[in-house]
Amino acid sequence: MATQDSRIKVKRSTVSGTVPTVAPSTDHTQPTPAWSATDIYKGELFINQADNVVWSRGDDGVFCIGGTAELTIATADVLHLNTTPLNIVSAVSGYSIEVVSASVKIDFSTTAYATNTFIQLITNGGTTAQYGAAIINATVATTKKLPEIATTTATTTQLIANADLQVSVKTGDPTAGDSDITIFVNYRLIPA
Repeated sequence: MATQDSRIKVKRSTVSGTVPTVAPSTDHTQPTPAWSATDIYKGELFINQADNVVWSRGDDGVFCIGGTAELTIATADVLHLNTTPLNIVSAVSGYSIEVVSASVKIDFSTTAYATNTFIQLITNGGTTAQYGAAIINATVATTKKLPEIATTTATTTQLIANADLQVSVKTGDPTAGDSDITIFVNYRLIPA
């Protein structure tokens, strides 16, 4: 087994949307061709701290290991989630965002949300959500997993390149309700 560990390390970026790149050579110490700050060796890790995304490089190029996102939504915004969806993961150029798992934490206050309680994770411009359930009508403080929405047709769209992942309510804004909710998402980025 051939290995190279002369410079294998974890590279980091604090700039949102930064993706690692394939190096122009197999030796970063050579003056030409010059390596950029985002070039990585095969097997090297790259962490985008701003986006909570981990990347690596294999024989076929750069790939996303995974990312996480969390969004706390105040009651006033929950009451308008159909009219005004909120971004939980911003678009990354050249990639589609695929949700791997998701959960919802409801900090129950005094009144449950009524009507239109199906919360979903949907790609901006998509016709079918990736994950979702009618669960924001909880009457106690709770944390629940969102199920995957696997039913699609020949004409539905779920994963769209260069598009944000959004939290919304499926049909119409909720009524009543006074509880903040937090959405947790594990995802990966798929090349377009």
